[in-house]
Amino acid sequence: MATFRTKSWPRWAHAVHNGRGHGARRIDGLVQPNWSGQMRHCAILVGPLKQIPGGDFAMMRRIKMLAGGVSLAVAATLIGSVGPNPTGHAQAEGFPSEPIRVIVPFKPGGRTDVVARLIAEKIKENDWLSQPMVIVNADGGAGANAVQQMRRGKADGHTIIHWHHQALIAMAMKLGDFGLDDFRSLGFTGGGSPLWAVRSDSEFETIEQLIDHLKAEPRSLIEALGIGSIPHFVGGMFADAAGFETRYVTANSAADRLRMLLGGNADIALFAASEYLAQKEGLRPLVYFGLNRLPEMPDVPTALELGYDVTWANPNWWLAPADTPDEAVEALSAALEKAMADPEIVEYFTNNTLEAYWTPGDEAMAESEKLLEKLNKIAATIQ
Repeated sequence: MATFRTKSWPRWAHAVHNGRGHGARRIDGLVQPNWSGQMRHCAILVGPLKQIPGGDFAMMRRIKMLAGGVSLAVAATLIGSVGPNPTGHAQAEGFPSEPIRVIVPFKPGGRTDVVARLIAEKIKENDWLSQPMVIVNADGGAGANAVQQMRRGKADGHTIIHWHHQALIAMAMKLGDFGLDDFRSLGFTGGGSPLWAVRSDSEFETIEQLIDHLKAEPRSLIEALGIGSIPHFVGGMFADAAGFETRYVTANSAADRLRMLLGGNADIALFAASEYLAQKEGLRPLVYFGLNRLPEMPDVPTALELGYDVTWANPNWWLAPADTPDEAVEALSAALEKAMADPEIVEYFTNNTLEAYWTPGDEAMAESEKLLEKLNKIAATIQ
C-alpha cells in the first residue's frame, strides 16, 4: 500500500472532512432532475459550491470547484438522453463512449461528494478516461434513491455509485430493496475511521479501565448515539467483541453527541477522527477504530492492537451494477487507482485526517461481505 506526500495543494479545492455524507448550504448553478420528471432528490452540479459547513463543530471552509469540469451543455445532454432502460444490460464497446454518471447518495458538500468530485477532476485532468465523470446527487431513502437512479441506467459502466459502508448498514437494517448482489465492486479509494471518547475529567484514562468497569457493572455507562447509525453499529460491534454492554441516549449527530457528552448526559460517544481533532477540548480519546494508530494521536491505541477484531474505515466505495462488463470495470478501476496515487489527492486525504489507499474491487467486496455479517448481528438486536 503505497503512500505519497507533497506540500503542494491546488487552490481550486479546499474542503474539510465532516465525517458524514451531507452538509451543503448553498449551491450555485444547480440542475435538479431525478431522471423521471420530478424536480427533486437529484442534482448535477455545474457551478461552484460556496459556504459549506466543514463539520458538526461549526468549522467553515469554502469549496470552489467545477463539477468535474463538465459544461452546462454536457449536463443538458445527459438530462435529455438518460432514461429508463427496460433491459438494464449493455455491452461496453469502446468504453467509455459517453459521460459517466457518478451517483452520490447524499447532498452536495459532504465528504462522499467532495471526494467524488476531486477524483473525477483528477481523472479528467490526466485523461485517464476519455469521457468526463458527472457527479449526480441523489440523497434520501437511506440510499434507495441512488440505487433506483443506477437501475434506470444501462449496466454498461456509464452509471455508477460512489458510496461508503453506510450502504451496509442500510442493507443490515433492510431499509431498501437492494443488497450486495445488486452491485459489482470497483474498489475503495481511501477512507476515515472514528474513535471512542469520554470527557477529559472522566475517571477512565484507558479503554481497558472502561471495559473492566462495564464488565463488573453492566449497563452502568451511557453511550450517546442514534439508533441504526454508524456510532450505534461501531459501538455494538466493539461491545460484542469485548463482552460488555452500555445503555443508550439518543443523539443523532456529532453535535448532539458532543453536547450530551460534555453536558454530563452521556459517558461515551463516537466521533470521526477529524471531528475530535477539530474539537479536542473537554474530550479524552480512548480507542481508535482504524487499522493503525493515527500520527495525530500516537498514544491512542486501536481496537485491533488490543485484541478486538473491530474496525470501521468507512471507505469511499465505488460500485457499478452487477452485470457491468469486465471492460468497463477494468477501465474505471484503473482510473480510480491512478487517482489515489496522485500526490494532490493524497495531500487532501492527509490534511483531512483520512487515509489514502486503493483496495481493488474483489478485495473490497470480500471485506464488505465480512463486515455485513457483523452488522446483521447488531441489526438483529434492533429489529
